[in-house]
Amino acid sequence: MGAEKPGAATMVFARRLEPGQHDKYEDWLGRVTRATSDFAGYGGTTLLRPATPRDEYTAIVHFDTAEHLELWMRSDERKRCLKDLETIGVESEAISSLAGLDHWVSLKGNMQPPPQWKMAVLILVGLYPLVLLDAMFLSPTLAILPWPLAILVSLSISVPIMVWIVLPMLSKLFGRWLSSDSQRSVSVASNKED
Repeated sequence: MGAEKPGAATMVFARRLEPGQHDKYEDWLGRVTRATSDFAGYGGTTLLRPATPRDEYTAIVHFDTAEHLELWMRSDERKRCLKDLETIGVESEAISSLAGLDHWVSLKGNMQPPPQWKMAVLILVGLYPLVLLDAMFLSPTLAILPWPLAILVSLSISVPIMVWIVLPMLSKLFGRWLSSDSQRSVSVASNKED
């Protein structure tokens, strides 16, 4: 899967199963993934299997637009798949929807995704030192390679570091700042409803 497009939408399904339900759930996941792949804009599913039987399965479903995701979420095919899921012992379930780069940041509870400008600042803060380190240490070593290959090697090292180490670390470090505007707007909206 390539880089996430700005209008892309992602659904995250986390389910903890009752004992003995894993094989049935794996079969169901295969059927629902095949059904989902027939929908316009489907970009793939990432499945994170549980490390132990008591851990959660997490399925991350990618679509190219929120509209395509919404079509799938409301489809009769998905409803049939959910009906089949009722026959499997699911102990707990959490579903969340993310758009664009929001899924790079850890969200807690009812926290809303941060505004895009905050995501841009967070990525800049994480990417700048990586590019500097690359220029100082990696680029001289890769200078013997043709530049397209050198860039590919550099990105193959930098992108995983950014996605799996730097951004999770920065999202924890700047968590309060990332959530401040969205939490305030949630609070204001809930106060207006009272």
